[in-house]
This record gives sequence, C-alpha cells and structure tokens, in this order.
Amino acid sequence: MRNIYILSAALEAVEEKLCEPLSVEDLATAVYCSASGLQKLFRYAFHCPVGEYIGKRRLSQASRELLSGEKSVTEIALDYQYGSPEVFTRAFRRLWGITPSEFRKTHRFYELFPRFKTQIENGGFTMSKRKPVDISELYDELKKLANTYILSIDIKHFAQVNKEHGHATGDLVIAEAFLRIERELSGEMLLFRVGGDEFAVITGYDSLDDAKTLAREVTKHNGEPVRAGNSEIPLSLWVGISRVPDGALSYHRTLELMASAVESARQSEDCVSVFVGAVKE
Repeated sequence: MRNIYILSAALEAVEEKLCEPLSVEDLATAVYCSASGLQKLFRYAFHCPVGEYIGKRRLSQASRELLSGEKSVTEIALDYQYGSPEVFTRAFRRLWGITPSEFRKTHRFYELFPRFKTQIENGGFTMSKRKPVDISELYDELKKLANTYILSIDIKHFAQVNKEHGHATGDLVIAEAFLRIERELSGEMLLFRVGGDEFAVITGYDSLDDAKTLAREVTKHNGEPVRAGNSEIPLSLWVGISRVPDGALSYHRTLELMASAVESARQSEDCVSVFVGAVKE
C-alpha cells in the first residue's frame, strides 16, 4: 500500500507544481522516495517516465490556457517553465503536430494528456491495457445524461504504431485522431481522452440514428495517413455506440461500458457498432 500512497502523492504534487520548477529529484524528495524508486513505480503503474509525464501534463494545461485566450503564448510558455516561446513551441509541436498559435485557432478541446489515476484493487495495483487516467469529469457529465448516447473510440492497431515507429510518432497519431474526432463535433458535445489510445464523446443525442450518423462522420477518413517525418502511417478509428443507462453506473462500470462498446466495434466490418449488451453492477 505504501507504493500506492507514494504514487498518489506524486500525482498530486505534479498538479500543484506545474507552474514551478520541478525535477524528478524534487518530486521524489516531496514524496519521501528515491528518484530511482519513483521512476520504477511510474514505469510499472503507468508505463511512462516521470519526466515525460510532467512535461505532457504541462503541455496539456498550457493547451487549456491557450484556448482561454487570456494570456499570450510567451506568458504561457514562461508560466509552464519553458525557457522561451521557441522551446515551448518545439515541445508543443512534438505533442500536437502544430504550433500553439495554430492550436488556438483550430481547437476546442485540450485534454490530450489527462492526469493519471492510481488504480487500487484488493490492496494492489490493477494492471490492464488501459492507461489509468482520471475520467472524473466525464463520469460527472454522464450522470446528468441518462438515456443519451456516447461514442467510445479506439485507434486501430495503435500498439503496432508505437512498436514500429516509436512513441513520439504515436503521440502525433493520437493528436491527429483527436483532431479528426473534434472536427465532427458540434454544440454542447464533449470530447475526452480516456486511455492510451481511447476517446469518449458525449453526444447528448437521445436518437440512435443521430449517434450512428456522427459515428460515420468520425470514421469517414479511416485509412488516410498521418505524416511523421518520412513516414506515412494509416490511421483508422473504431467507434462503439452505447446508451448511458437510466440509473448511474459506478466509475469502474462506466469504463467497462465504454470498453465493451469498443470491443463490439472491433468485430464490425466497417469499424462502427452499436453495443446492445448490458454492464451490470
């Protein structure tokens, strides 16, 4: 259990210090752990180095501030501990594939790299293919929208992209998937990243036909490539459609519902499927 408390404290400390100098050694000291021990825990629980996590959380929150329009790119860069706008722009482009100024003009959603969440079950970590990210905001929204439809989206063969082209290219593929989904959304729809290569769209639709139409729009560019350096990586999305049940699901069962919807889409010839099963408490 001590390891879980260390990780939870580390995640809290990262959020509190995104706008302050923070090295891996600083974070380890703050949670009474060695730097090597903290790195080992992060890799085991989250499959991600500590420094990479800090950097991506900074970029994610910097993206939020870009969309708010209250600060200049230079102010945001310095707030989030980048030495200059140029250094910030290079890091931002590696994650999003575009500059901060372009992002501000073209995007509505920002949480490409959400906060990690510790997973506890029977006194230890739960390990799965799903990255343990915090979906609290998504869960809160779903509780308000019983009997409406949600799209659960997964990138086809994403593990192969990371294996063959590396994680930096994988990040660009994720950003392009995020953009393709975002372009098709309207009104009060909300987009969340809910795992390593998984997304959720709260449509607000109570019509299955409307949800199907949106799913077809999201997948209409399937097979079109993402350009990363000299490589072109085909990108396709699976979309599972499910209905938010009348009566709140638990946080854990909400994840299961979305995972089941995506699994049904994986079995579909055109990558879109309606999940008609039930996830019971």
